[in-house]
Amino acid sequence: MQLIAVGVFISLVFGCSAAISGPYLFWGHEKLYDLQPQALVDASSREPQLTQLFKDVKAIIIFVRNATSRLEGTKYPKFENLVKNSAWSYLPQRNLAAEPFTYNANIEVINLTGLSEEDDAELLTGYNDALTIYGQGQVLGILASREEEVHYLAKREAKDEGKEQKADPGANTAQQNTTEAEDTYVYIAEGNKAVLVLNDPPELQLGNETLLLKEQNTHTTFDDQRAKGYGRLSITFMNNLEKCALRFKFSLARGTWHLRNVEVEYKESKTVLPARGNEYTLPSAPIGFSYRCSSEKLIFANPSKNDTQMILLLSDYQVQPWLNGNHKFGAVYDCVGFISVPILAGLLVSAFLLAILGLGITALMSIHSPNRFESSRNKQLTFTVQE
Repeated sequence: MQLIAVGVFISLVFGCSAAISGPYLFWGHEKLYDLQPQALVDASSREPQLTQLFKDVKAIIIFVRNATSRLEGTKYPKFENLVKNSAWSYLPQRNLAAEPFTYNANIEVINLTGLSEEDDAELLTGYNDALTIYGQGQVLGILASREEEVHYLAKREAKDEGKEQKADPGANTAQQNTTEAEDTYVYIAEGNKAVLVLNDPPELQLGNETLLLKEQNTHTTFDDQRAKGYGRLSITFMNNLEKCALRFKFSLARGTWHLRNVEVEYKESKTVLPARGNEYTLPSAPIGFSYRCSSEKLIFANPSKNDTQMILLLSDYQVQPWLNGNHKFGAVYDCVGFISVPILAGLLVSAFLLAILGLGITALMSIHSPNRFESSRNKQLTFTVQE
């Protein structure tokens, strides 16, 4: 029970990325005794150990479940005994130095239901079935987790790798199945200095003409002028042999970045389009954090009515400047306000129930007991005498 309490409050179904996330619980192979957690160890120093471990085992079985609650031994007794009776190691980090998909072709991924009794039985049955096929001590079990849904910067690279692996008969099918089906437009500045991710291409409206900017022309760049309090993310597109450059300007003040406008260069004309909104609705976050909004479009429009109407629309986007070489977004700020439809509905239902309760209490308080009672003493005896 202590093992389970220490080890794992995991995991999820990781459908959109081939990478698994921690914390991790490994069991089933004798080399795990050398993989115990150590303090002040560079994560890269573990890469040779993990690589050799993934190569040595004949098969790897990965379990993921639909919950983030802690695994308790009382609810998972079969799994607890399974881990106790074999070599095991608990790795608390979020990411592995080496991914198993690259070094072993026999990988099976089992998604658990989230019900403790069913999960407990599935963990034992799935692992024992693999032992029957590959032999005792030849199967590595991994219980892993992933973070909440987030756009990884390597998403486009993962798609390309998935296409190349289709021609390789020995490639791992689990990695191919995790490739995203939907189109995602990822714009990463050179050196991972900034990133913009969209689920729909940028839409530029020029009067009655609408351009969908899908084809990127050159590399994305980020002009870092932090000392001057701003930075510029530049993306160049091609539309009907015409260049269209978008330069998103981020201002920096007191450790918080703000996206305020975009410069659009198209057909030898340059126009600065300010973003519509206020300080509470426009994209902004502290340095090291990203901003995401899927419910509302970000609109840039020229304020002057005398000029040709020009509007740039970004929908379902996530952006982060000053990424500082990281390979994924920081913690997310979003555009969901305090008053949302679910919250408003809850307030209305609560008010309705309180009104019913108030009427009931008022009705109870209006009931009064009678202040006069009849008794035999107060009644007069009357009778009639007949002659």
